[in-house]
Amino acid sequence: MSATRGQDRPDAARHGHDRAEILSALEETLRRALASVRRDQVVKTVVAALPVEVLIDERARLHESKVRKVSVSMPEELAEAVRSRAGAGGFSRYVSDAVEREIRHDRLGELLDELEAEYGSVPPEVREQTRRLWPNYEEDEE
Repeated sequence: MSATRGQDRPDAARHGHDRAEILSALEETLRRALASVRRDQVVKTVVAALPVEVLIDERARLHESKVRKVSVSMPEELAEAVRSRAGAGGFSRYVSDAVEREIRHDRLGELLDELEAEYGSVPPEVREQTRRLWPNYEEDEE
């Protein structure tokens, strides 16, 4: 039995090491992305890849929590566009989903700000390398 425990420890240590390597690679990738493309595009891409429970507690989602009626004013054309897309009875859900995405976007932006404050801006050479890796990305000047 002790031989089994001895074998588990290196695997556990290796697993921890693998996680550290993965997180380091993720951090480096985020730095490169931030250096080479508009921040909002990086945020949108990362948010799209993350499961919602990473940024918002699943219990807080509309369909799983208490509902509070609120009044929202919006341009008439926008309201009609939502109605046409959401169908009968789907207006609130459509708007709630859009707000949820915006909150995830905001939180990820805050995380990116923290990373940039802690590690600094992405160097220009990394930005250029990422531009080469994402040649079809349309970059707007900030």
